[in-house]
Amino acid sequence: MRTKKKTVRKYRKPRDYSSFSTYIYKVLKQVHPDTGISKLGMAVCNDYVMDVFNSVMEEAMKLCEINKRTTLSSREVQTGVRLTLPGELAKHAVSEGTKAVTKFSCSDGGRGNTRSGRAGLQFPVGRIHRLMREKWKGRVGSGAPVYLAAVMEYMVAEVLELSGNAARDNRKCRIIPRHILLAIRNDEELNNFSRDKSIASGGVIPMIHMALLPKKTKSSHY
Repeated sequence: MRTKKKTVRKYRKPRDYSSFSTYIYKVLKQVHPDTGISKLGMAVCNDYVMDVFNSVMEEAMKLCEINKRTTLSSREVQTGVRLTLPGELAKHAVSEGTKAVTKFSCSDGGRGNTRSGRAGLQFPVGRIHRLMREKWKGRVGSGAPVYLAAVMEYMVAEVLELSGNAARDNRKCRIIPRHILLAIRNDEELNNFSRDKSIASGGVIPMIHMALLPKKTKSSHY
């Protein structure tokens, strides 16, 4: 008699929808093709992206509550970006978001095309839509996750470009949290956005107070 083999079900680990590591790496290869990133550096970038998401979403949800709207659209996200990001950073982020929404609405939803592909983005529009629905209990417009995905991709591209330059200046081929800290703190607008945030394993900005420097003495010649 043949004995039936027992099928053992493999335990599948649940997906972490708050992680954007795969997409951050794709953006890095667009900005710096020859530069890598460490595990800690990837964790810092992922936290930075989530911080951008939470900051914009808080402002957008406040606007919906003030205007008594149940649908969170791309207009609320755009205003949230302008309220959250400082100066030129907000202008470029709004431009990227508007461009992505326009491309998304003009493209036809063919079979097999993802929302990210239709908008020309690397960041996952579907995953961001899921996170938005978890925070906002009302309806979420179709353009809102596209707009927010474009803003998040632009912000992480800015940080990765400056971090890659800092790594190159230090003759390194991998980005570590130290390079991310130097990139953010040496840029006025990025530093203004994350002035109350600390970066793990980033160290401090090298600065010596003027009072601690040795006094210059005039050499007397006879």
